[in-house]
Amino acid sequence: MLQRNKAIQVASLAAAVVAVQVLAAVTGSPYYLTQLTMSAYYVLVILGLTVLMGYTGQISLGHAGFFAMGGYTSAMLTTHDLTPMKDNALISALNNTGLLIERTGLYGDSLLNVHPWAAFIAAIAVTFVVAYLIGGPVLKLKGHYLAMATLGFGTIIFTIVKATPIFGEADGINAVPAFKLLPGLEVTGSIATRVSNYYIAWG
Repeated sequence: MLQRNKAIQVASLAAAVVAVQVLAAVTGSPYYLTQLTMSAYYVLVILGLTVLMGYTGQISLGHAGFFAMGGYTSAMLTTHDLTPMKDNALISALNNTGLLIERTGLYGDSLLNVHPWAAFIAAIAVTFVVAYLIGGPVLKLKGHYLAMATLGFGTIIFTIVKATPIFGEADGINAVPAFKLLPGLEVTGSIATRVSNYYIAWG
């Protein structure tokens, strides 16, 4: 019975995912598709929150801060132009190992950025290290004290991002390059890949 109910739930979710894409195609409005794509990303964040709140009973209000740290680390590394430092020994070594990639910017200029996959791994590492350093003292707190401490962390990250030009302030970071998953399959902000982004997010 449990397996049958689970199968029905999975089938219902799959049908809903396809139905929304069809609805967007028929109506010619990509709004719902875009919103549900973003919803899928937020679902992943909530799943991480469930591990803490659902299995340990502890309340954390700082997950958005860690989410932002990962996203901004990846975005900064893949958009910051390292061309002026191309002759630097370290940058040259990284370029020779394939960790850097040359690409054409929005205005036709040549850019040297960190490879998206390398930036992805770096984002995980940075978030893990910060979470470990903060988690040690914070997890000694319980109940409302833990909730307030994690809320404070999330607020600090939000304030730093919004007030720092290098993070794009309230506008965020633009012109993030495509993240290629497989040959011919990539996640981008391009309108042309909106449908594939949707299925990748919910896949």
